[in-house]
Amino acid sequence: MSLHDLAVPPVHARFRRDVDKTAETLALRATLNAAHLFGIAAGTFLRALRGARDPIAEAAAKVREAELKETLAWEAAEILGARLDKILDRHRPHYSPAQRFRILEIKNFLGWSADLAARLFRVCGNTVANWESCADPEANSVGSLVKPTPPVRRLADVVRATVQTMVRLGFGGEDMIAQVLARAGWTVSARSVRRIARERHRPAPTPPAPQIGKRTTPVVARFVHHVWMMDVTLIKTFLGGELHLAGVFDAFSRVPLALQVFARKPGAAATARLLKAAGMTFGHPRYLITDQGGEFRGRIFKKMAARLAIAHRFGTADNLFATARLERFWRSLKELTGLRRRHPLTMEDLERRLETALAHYLFFRPHQGLLSATPAEAFLGIETARQGASDPPRALTGQGPTEAPFVVAYLDEASGAFPFLKPAA
Repeated sequence: MSLHDLAVPPVHARFRRDVDKTAETLALRATLNAAHLFGIAAGTFLRALRGARDPIAEAAAKVREAELKETLAWEAAEILGARLDKILDRHRPHYSPAQRFRILEIKNFLGWSADLAARLFRVCGNTVANWESCADPEANSVGSLVKPTPPVRRLADVVRATVQTMVRLGFGGEDMIAQVLARAGWTVSARSVRRIARERHRPAPTPPAPQIGKRTTPVVARFVHHVWMMDVTLIKTFLGGELHLAGVFDAFSRVPLALQVFARKPGAAATARLLKAAGMTFGHPRYLITDQGGEFRGRIFKKMAARLAIAHRFGTADNLFATARLERFWRSLKELTGLRRRHPLTMEDLERRLETALAHYLFFRPHQGLLSATPAEAFLGIETARQGASDPPRALTGQGPTEAPFVVAYLDEASGAFPFLKPAA
């Protein structure tokens, strides 16, 4: 590779006369090599001072090294700050509450003003003042805008298991166990040993086994009866009681296939019967997704899922998207029935309100995730009503038709609830 094939350097050197790109590249490389040699010379000098076996020389070496690192650190901070200056203030990433608290600690430790700290960390001076106003100096904690990162004060499980093992093996009292642990390398007070000894026996933690061959690919509903979901939601009654609504839900069309109200939380047998009823009516899906509740982990429910040849999958606590569609259905159903404002009196009252709400949800309520189709249209695979829509009439003010071709009607005319549009004729 020749020098003419070198890329254009990112920076340009200033010369008194015009030079070609090859000479400029060589000059820049010479500058970088000189900086490298200066670093080697500085390191050799500091190492010679440390090897002199003179306390004063060693202290001088440490001071000079600290001064060199300080200079380079400030220069690196200015370079990073110059890069952030190219981004608009409103588009810059925000500091976390722990980082804000640490910034305030640095500011107070060095005695900086708010403007100096704001200029270094590329924020507004009023922002730093706002952070300080949220931290009450008279309290032991701070507000939500700035939060310190507290240390983990609880002893680890391996320490507690070791202490309990020493107690069972008869190492002695709490003072003796604390002294033996201190000689071994852990400083644990006798009071902590006494408290841990009174706790329930905790076995020594074992490292987690590697999960080999575990399926982690998420299931995506691609057609009707491809993926079902099941869940149980709680409904408060007017007199302070509790009712439970269990449902089987088709994830693709957002259609509730089976719903049943229970006076108490259903177990594995009740949910298995509900799944069987949905399977006998609609067939069985390829996948069934539930949470990790006890009603879905019971032996009877597992046997029913296996009998219907359904691959049962569980949603984890850290994966909120596994049953998100079903959770959204519960929310829509409770909003339609007004369960958040008016609690049902009895189970019959709840079932009556659910009957009308489900009819409105299935046949009259368009779903954005279904491209404005209703769940019934997506479930049956029929043409949506939106596909036949046309442009509305246009006219000047005071001209054009005076009546719309449709009127507002209600599924529940008595209460004026569940509105929909129907043709005026």
